[in-house]
Amino acid sequence: MNSDKGKVIVYYGKGEGKTTASIGHAIRTLGHNKKVVIVQFMKGRQTTGEYQFLKNLDNLQIHLCGAPGFLKDEKSREIHLKKAKEGLELAHKVLREKTPDLLVLDEILYAVKFGLLTEDDIVELLEKRGPTDIILSGREPGARIIEMADIATHMEKVKHYWNETSSTTSGIEY
Repeated sequence: MNSDKGKVIVYYGKGEGKTTASIGHAIRTLGHNKKVVIVQFMKGRQTTGEYQFLKNLDNLQIHLCGAPGFLKDEKSREIHLKKAKEGLELAHKVLREKTPDLLVLDEILYAVKFGLLTEDDIVELLEKRGPTDIILSGREPGARIIEMADIATHMEKVKHYWNETSSTTSGIEY
């Protein structure tokens, strides 16, 4: 393992907590007075709790790279596709210019799952990480991403009230 390369951490699966774990690492990194950039793929609402809290922190930048709503039809797909490509380019730019200590690519694996980005896109980005640690989150990473990971954690849903109520709770899901 090349020690001058940043670590790759992957949080994936159908369970809750992928974004929360990623933000926990961001907080830990900030606690050491290091720089963090978060790029949230497939998310475009500025009203989420994490966005509201994180947007004004020193040493942290957060960028929304998704449509305000879910991917549900061809029109929303076009917006999500455009935003995902912008997010990927932003991630490349951040690695080229800003060299943060931690780059969180929240829900980027969903962008791959829905065909907005490819596994090749992510592998290419990870290969350019230099000393920056990178966190990827989402549903189903490909084998090459797992192979490149220094830490990979699968989060499995055991139970969620959404299945019975179809409702969400501020502070829990958003």
